[in-house]
Amino acid sequence: MSETARSTVMLTMALAAGLMPSGHAAAEEPALVPRPEEIKAGNGEFLLSPDTRVVATGRAAREAVLLVDALAPAMGCRLRLVEAGEAKPGAIALALDASRKGELGEEGYALRVTAEGIALRAAGPAGLFYGIQTLRQLLPADVYRNGQVAGTKWAVPCMEITDRPRFAWRGLLIDPARHFIPKRDVMRFIDAMAMHKLNRLQIHFTDGQGWRVEIRKYPLLTEIGSRWHNRMSQWGDKGKIYGGYYTQADIRELVAYAERRHVTIVPEIEMPFHAGAAIVAYPKLGFDPEKLGALPPMQRVGKTGNLVVPRPYTVRFFQDVLDEVIELFPSKHIHVGGDEAHAGSWAKVPEMQELMKREGLQDVHELHSWFIKQIDAHITRRGRRMVGWDEILQGGLAKGATVMSWRGTKGGITAAKAGHDVVMAPTSHTYFDYRQTADKNVDPPALGNGVTALETVYAFEPVPAALSAAEAAHVLGGQAQLWGELIPNERHREFMTYPRACALAEAVWSPKQPRDYARFLDRLKYHLRRLDAAGIHYRRLTAP
Repeated sequence: MSETARSTVMLTMALAAGLMPSGHAAAEEPALVPRPEEIKAGNGEFLLSPDTRVVATGRAAREAVLLVDALAPAMGCRLRLVEAGEAKPGAIALALDASRKGELGEEGYALRVTAEGIALRAAGPAGLFYGIQTLRQLLPADVYRNGQVAGTKWAVPCMEITDRPRFAWRGLLIDPARHFIPKRDVMRFIDAMAMHKLNRLQIHFTDGQGWRVEIRKYPLLTEIGSRWHNRMSQWGDKGKIYGGYYTQADIRELVAYAERRHVTIVPEIEMPFHAGAAIVAYPKLGFDPEKLGALPPMQRVGKTGNLVVPRPYTVRFFQDVLDEVIELFPSKHIHVGGDEAHAGSWAKVPEMQELMKREGLQDVHELHSWFIKQIDAHITRRGRRMVGWDEILQGGLAKGATVMSWRGTKGGITAAKAGHDVVMAPTSHTYFDYRQTADKNVDPPALGNGVTALETVYAFEPVPAALSAAEAAHVLGGQAQLWGELIPNERHREFMTYPRACALAEAVWSPKQPRDYARFLDRLKYHLRRLDAAGIHYRRLTAP
């Protein structure tokens, strides 16, 4: 065989194993997404068989169960989970080691694969979980299939990986308010997030088009507010009245499902704008409440202005709502929106004029801030932290609030310099409801004329150069948004999410440098085989 032919065969074998040429004569880089912090290649491979044991004790055993569950469908067998005393040579050993927290943090891990066995160590359970995700990616892509794959060699190449995330907040946003997302679909979305080491799922539960979470003190929010006109869709359901919401039992199930995969669900309850569904259900929240309340609910649609009036009733209403939300969601952060409020209309309301005079507020911007601060104080009293879009900066902001910067990075820079924590979510790099190409004939409809290409997402840098090291410490991470006006189903949602979320995962997990888009694409081309095996409907790298 010629050297050229031999090289071609070796490359084909490497690709089949998920290994990418590293540019070095005797080493290959595994096609891992996101790329780990440090990889040291070894020689040989570890073979999994039905006789392979998984060794774990205590809290590590809880994570080990997920590994066994993940491998079982494709392998056609369940590996036996045993205590350390029952271990035999050729095992996969998982262990927690608190002494490594300084090196690995709560989410980092150390993975060592030799021909004799696999050792996975972490300081915390999340680290073990993320190490398991890397281990799965080192196996053939067919391991992600939901059924037995006969004749596959379940081999893991020998290597050592030391890894930890760059940022604590690695998020995606979904929007069931505009198009309701069934519970099963949310669970599948969480599974795909976890596969990519993403750990924050912000759910936009409320907006003008619908209220999607059960609040027992205010039952009309779901009895009336969850049935709504979708006036923005271009998918043939414009004007269609449809419903859907999550019961509190549904929410508890979703929270537990996500927690098991180390994903925190961050609830978003929009106020004071994007609140039309709440006003339709409870007209006392809006302008001219007597006039609005005299109309049948469906005739109130379009007459709410989507904006609540921050009277005392409104403040108490949202405090009550947030009390139930806080009981449902253990998330440290509770998102209250706060964006796009055209508050000028408040100045025309006599009771708001009196409120502003009484509170010494100079304009409606300060009134907006006053309202947000009432909500923030309530959330803080409950032991949580408020997060809102960058408009919450206007008129002043309470000390403990976190800012999510979507109108570029300016708001995030301002917030970080003022000592506030920040999540970067700029439209320029993280709006996944935008097209993936400028050619409108290639992809399904998207909002406006915005384009968020894969390469753009990969170039996303959450820490602006304008921040000092101390200020940069306030940047918790980054998040991508999938606003749901034009995303009616799971197939379209996955198409808009992947592979862009693969690029996002690398931007918020992997070290800042080196960042090489061409090398990322090499790894991604293999990684897409995993998405195929998992049944994820991603956008192909080339136009159809």
